[in-house]
Amino acid sequence: MIVVVVPLKDGKFLMVNNPRRGWEFPGGRVENEENPHKAALRECYEEAGIIFKNLRFIKSEGDILLFAGEIEEIKGGEMDWQLFENLPTNLSFSRDEAVRFLKFAGIYI
Repeated sequence: MIVVVVPLKDGKFLMVNNPRRGWEFPGGRVENEENPHKAALRECYEEAGIIFKNLRFIKSEGDILLFAGEIEEIKGGEMDWQLFENLPTNLSFSRDEAVRFLKFAGIYI
């Protein structure tokens, strides 16, 4: 099972730059006996130093669970707030997948 998180703020979303794969939403695999919500919080902190004030489950698609929430604090990592119009081209996943995740998270497209 994989968790994907769309951090939100003022109509923008945060993406993390993975030097090997390109721009992506924070996320990763759920570890043994870990619940998905805790996995989403852990992955965001490990990948980008992101701490959420509220993180909520949005939707599941197959083995992918999508979460979204407002950020309380960011402690590091290469990342950038994006608008859909400026979605990076070097994504670690397809543009269609990004559009689907953003729609589920409530970003107007």
